[in-house]
Amino acid sequence: MFLVVRTIIIGALGGCVAYWLGLPSAWLIGALLAVVFTGASKIQVVMPASTSSVITLFLGISVALNIESGLVDQLLHWAGSIVLMCLMLASLLWILYRFYVAQHGWRRDEALFCSVPGNLAIMLSMAAEMNANVRRISLIHSIRLLFLVFCIPLFLPVAERRVSLQGFHIEHPERMLITIALAALIGWFLKHVKLPAPMLVGGVLATLLLKQGMGWDWRFPDMILLSLMVFLGCAIGSRFNNIDIHESIAEIKAASVGLLITLMVSAGFAAALHYVAAIPWTQAMLAYAPGGMEVMIAIAMNQDVDALFVATHQLFRMLVMSMTIPLLMVFIRRKDVA
Repeated sequence: MFLVVRTIIIGALGGCVAYWLGLPSAWLIGALLAVVFTGASKIQVVMPASTSSVITLFLGISVALNIESGLVDQLLHWAGSIVLMCLMLASLLWILYRFYVAQHGWRRDEALFCSVPGNLAIMLSMAAEMNANVRRISLIHSIRLLFLVFCIPLFLPVAERRVSLQGFHIEHPERMLITIALAALIGWFLKHVKLPAPMLVGGVLATLLLKQGMGWDWRFPDMILLSLMVFLGCAIGSRFNNIDIHESIAEIKAASVGLLITLMVSAGFAAALHYVAAIPWTQAMLAYAPGGMEVMIAIAMNQDVDALFVATHQLFRMLVMSMTIPLLMVFIRRKDVA
């Protein structure tokens, strides 16, 4: 518990410094950098495994609070961009797999796990079951995620929340608490039926049920949203805890090339979506971003883009990859046996 509290304090101090310096997305980037540098200095940084679930729960609620009528019509209009994203995922998976499998000493299953855009928790769970190199897979994914989380908010800043006592004011605390409780209950159920991103879906469903069924309209106070950015930065930064850079040079080089490939492919498909379907460039890039779902949704909610569009595409990416990878693993196992 002490290590968790210390990590949060380090992240909060980093956010304060970044806010004071006037950096964009200060609370997210400041917390992220502070925790990463602390972990790289051999000082242990820890965040609970449930942190990401809590963050996605709140983000799901926030997204649903901004949903207006005509949702079904919107979803039908997005069919083309969903198909294009599937083509992007297939291209990205194939190119990255061919690159990683060519690395010296890498197994086929490790190359596949490293090639998946996002879904880190699911990939690590499967990798551990297959006795794959979990450290290598975690490092490859974490470097990609660190770049996405650090660089995209620099160019597409998350709106800064004012630090004040008014930021703690909650207009309808009973509505907020009931919504959170219902969202957690739905998320818990969805988690037990093995649905990816269960808390995100739970947050969206619970909020829509209460909003449409009872006409509830409320907003999170600024200080809660600010705290979410700090916790998110701490959670991502803690993945680099006790990393030995000298022992990881080969993986870092491979991850850097893989990151470049990922950015080129995803940017190319986002550009196609932008020009063909007239989707705003920012919205297309956030929707097709290969990971960092929580951050992409948080940025979308603070930009002049459709946050639901981004959340839907990010969730669909997780669903597609979660269903595809087990099938590809069967194919790889047969190929290894042959």
